[in-house]
Amino acid sequence: KGMVENKTDLGKRKFADKLHLPTGFDGFFDLEEAKAYAKKVNKPIFVDFTGKTCANCREMENNVWNSPEVKKLLTEEFVMVALYADANFIELEEADWGKAADGSPIKKLGSKNLNYQITRFNINAQPYYVLMDWNEKVLTKQNKAYDKNVDNFVAFLKEGLENFRKIHQ
Repeated sequence: KGMVENKTDLGKRKFADKLHLPTGFDGFFDLEEAKAYAKKVNKPIFVDFTGKTCANCREMENNVWNSPEVKKLLTEEFVMVALYADANFIELEEADWGKAADGSPIKKLGSKNLNYQITRFNINAQPYYVLMDWNEKVLTKQNKAYDKNVDNFVAFLKEGLENFRKIHQ
C-alpha cells in the first residue's frame, strides 16, 4: 500500500494549499475533518500542535518522526492532523470562527488552534502531541511535548493505539 494511495484517499482538505506536513507524511489541518475521516477509517488521531516558526517542531519531525518505527506507526496506524498555532495569516470563514475566553471572536486559524490547545489541554507550547479518538477522548495517560528519545515516542504511540483498540475494535 503506497503513500500515493493514502494521499488521494484524504480528498479535498481545508488549508492544504497553505499548510503542509513534513515530506513523507500526509494528513489534515482541520480537526473536524480529521475526526470525520478517523471515524470513517476507524483509526486514532495524532494531533500535532505545531507552528511554522517552531524550531523544536522541525527537530522532532526530522529526528523522531523520520525514525523508521515512528514513521511506520504514524503513516499506517494514525490519522494525522497538524494544528498550526501560529497560522494567523489564514483567515477563517465566518462559520469556522471560534470564541476566546473573553467572548471575543477568533477569526484566524492560528488563534483558533492555540485557543483549543490552551482551553482543552492547558498548555500553549509547541510541539505538543495528543492521541485521541474522533470523540476527542485522549488515549494516553500523558500527552507528549518536545522529547527527542525515539523509544519514548514509540511507547507513546503504542499506548495510544492499544487504548484506541480496546475502545473501538
